[in-house]
Amino acid sequence: MKWTERILDFPVRAAAVDDFLRDLRAHGTGDLNGVLATLNEGSLCREAVEYWTGNGWIVLAPSQPTIALAGPTFVPQLGLRVFCGETPRAGAGGDEPEPASTSESEESEEELPG
Repeated sequence: MKWTERILDFPVRAAAVDDFLRDLRAHGTGDLNGVLATLNEGSLCREAVEYWTGNGWIVLAPSQPTIALAGPTFVPQLGLRVFCGETPRAGAGGDEPEPASTSESEESEEELPG
């Protein structure tokens, strides 16, 4: 099973990465230790961090390696599936990152009939 599937196919892992991604969007930092503890598998953690740093989406804080900072190529529109290594399907937006997920309160405000 690919590392991408080992995250996305397990709701607890996907939720932890989604929270991490949400913190990066909101604050420019995220609790790397927390997300890695939830992934709870050494090789999976290494593959994910190598992918995220390799894409320039995160950098490790120099004085606190348990904290990740938004990297130079991080964009708020980066979605969970792309962040977790899933390539966009043809006809589903091409090479563009998937839209960022919204919180429940944002969704309920947007979807209420006028």
